[in-house]
Amino acid sequence: MSRRSDRRRRAFQRSQKFARDRVRAAQERLGLTEEQMPLPTENIAGGGEHDQSEIGRAPGQLPASSPFESNRPTRFRVICYDEGSSSREEFSEVDKLTRYVDRGGVVWVQMMGLTDPEIVHIVGAIFNIPMLAQEDILAIWSRSKFDEYGDMLLAIARAVRLSIKEDEEQSQQISFIAGHNFVISFHENDEPVFDAIERRIKENSGRIRRWGPGFLFYALFDTLVDRMLYYTEEIEDAISDLEDKNLSDEDDCDIGEVYRIKRIIVRLSRVAIPIRDTVRVLEHYDHPLLPHSLDMYFGDLNDHALRVGDRVEHARMILQELQEYHHTIQEQKTNDIIRVLTVMSSIFIPLTFVVGIYGMNFEHMPEIKTEYGYPICMGLMAVFAISTLYYFHRKKWI
Repeated sequence: MSRRSDRRRRAFQRSQKFARDRVRAAQERLGLTEEQMPLPTENIAGGGEHDQSEIGRAPGQLPASSPFESNRPTRFRVICYDEGSSSREEFSEVDKLTRYVDRGGVVWVQMMGLTDPEIVHIVGAIFNIPMLAQEDILAIWSRSKFDEYGDMLLAIARAVRLSIKEDEEQSQQISFIAGHNFVISFHENDEPVFDAIERRIKENSGRIRRWGPGFLFYALFDTLVDRMLYYTEEIEDAISDLEDKNLSDEDDCDIGEVYRIKRIIVRLSRVAIPIRDTVRVLEHYDHPLLPHSLDMYFGDLNDHALRVGDRVEHARMILQELQEYHHTIQEQKTNDIIRVLTVMSSIFIPLTFVVGIYGMNFEHMPEIKTEYGYPICMGLMAVFAISTLYYFHRKKWI
């Protein structure tokens, strides 16, 4: 074994010992059994960033380190509400979540910053979240999807944030799981995504405080889809302006801008298409958390998701047509140049032939000593050139 591998093995053993001590302390503090909260040796893979032990982990086994780029400490924002009141609290100690288990009303926990798989594991143990669901929450490659785990529902989506002036689409993965009286949303970072929902809960506007966690589950999805709807509208306006500019000014077609926006659209489509498929499943899904009274809301959400997908596809089609238009204009310009050069060649090649013959200056060439030979030759050459131009014009070649 190499020294580097030996150092990595010893460092991993030290980290595992620290993790076991931490989880045992959490078990005692929270009053959880071994079945509710397994030790890290059973549920967290070992090794470093490039260790092959991360490949082929057992189902439900969490990664040794967070795959997300979050570098800030994890914070929790807990909003509790019922029809008559609401409260909000923020803290960083995961132990405080035990106060909200089996609490009356609806509990919405926002975990902001997925920096440590163990914290996700502890949250999952407190609220009895299955290990497979915890694994999906910590899987950065997860596409937007929806799963049922008995009396719980898990959804994974992405919160899109982009500007048409930026080169790349920005987004963060958000997973939310709903139970009989709670909804937990796991945020990749602390970007304010659901501020509007928090205001609605605080101000008691609409039905959100009168209905259960299923409606909050819908509201979170609706916010993510509405964000994409807003940004796709912004992209459509930018593409329309670009299209008008390119059509009005053929000599200054900004093909670089077309390709730049197309890259943004391709990245956006990777988010919009999966979430459209997920919402389609939710529209008539039969589950106690999603009563039939929510069908019309999910139907409306499905319409919005379809509109997002249609806008993305329409934007890709317009950009593809702009690319083809640019290539057509370039080919037309090339053809015009080739046509002009062909006309010039058709005129001057015969004239060059005549000039070449009489430029040989052999002593006994005919017409060499003719008094008016030069003006006659030049006149015939001019007549030939004019006749050729007239013929091309009659044929509409020029």
